[in-house]
Amino acid sequence: MAPFPASPFGILASASLLAVSIAICALTQRPPASAQVVMATSGIGHGSPLALPPAWAPVPSPLPSPSPSPTTLPTPEPPAENPIIIGYSVAGRPLEVYRYGRGPVSRMLVAGIHGGYEWNTINLARQLMDYVEQSPQVIPPGVTLYILPALNPDGEARAHGALGRANDRAVDLNRNWPAHWDGEWPRGGCWSQLDITAGAYAGSEPETRALLKFLTQNVVDTLINYHSAALGIFPGGSPPDPDSARLAQALAAVSPYPYPPIETGCLYTGTLVDWTSARGTASVDLELSNHHDTDFEINLGILSTFLSWAR
Repeated sequence: MAPFPASPFGILASASLLAVSIAICALTQRPPASAQVVMATSGIGHGSPLALPPAWAPVPSPLPSPSPSPTTLPTPEPPAENPIIIGYSVAGRPLEVYRYGRGPVSRMLVAGIHGGYEWNTINLARQLMDYVEQSPQVIPPGVTLYILPALNPDGEARAHGALGRANDRAVDLNRNWPAHWDGEWPRGGCWSQLDITAGAYAGSEPETRALLKFLTQNVVDTLINYHSAALGIFPGGSPPDPDSARLAQALAAVSPYPYPPIETGCLYTGTLVDWTSARGTASVDLELSNHHDTDFEINLGILSTFLSWAR
């Protein structure tokens, strides 16, 4: 028997049913995620974008934590401009003063007034400078400390020994000050290894004038002039100035240096500490134990007492 011929209307009806089925399936199937995102964000025509369902709302990125503000530190005090050149020696070497602290009360250490004969005082001054630079807290807040490590650099450069005592004009700088100055003094009991002078007049030497000018321009409350060797602590003044004598007692109490000092019968004229004490500065000549040791540990105690001493 021949197959029943397909009716064109049947074919058309079958195609229509198939199209409707496909459409129904398309409507009931969930599009892939990527398609949903595109649909949700693309909008319809030129209207507003569609609102996102809660499940597809983007999670906001956390705001960056604010950077912590840097801690404000106190501005450090600018270091002192060291060295301060106060003048020059006969041979043109600079006379250097070093300043530590910024307090209203000024104190000063002077070394090397007798150059290479007392070269250990110069070494001690430099040791104390290193110590203060490494431990600035030793300077009390109310104090300024000045250190002049070598008042007679020419003598120190010339020789370590008797030949280094005077400056380059054969003048003993500790007899050149305008306090009881005398061009000739009795030599009994005094240093006499070489024939040296007190200068042509008081303050004749550039080293003396440089320090004299510095001390005139800067009010120094208390002063130690380092020497060697072995005689002890000499207060300024003749008779001794009371404040200088009290300072000598305080320094002797923390050291083995004798006070009253050992007397040799020498008449001291034109000395630095006689001039400074006459101007109101408590002053002492302090002699180390010998001509080669610096007595550094002892003089740390001296320094502490010196800086805290009250007039």
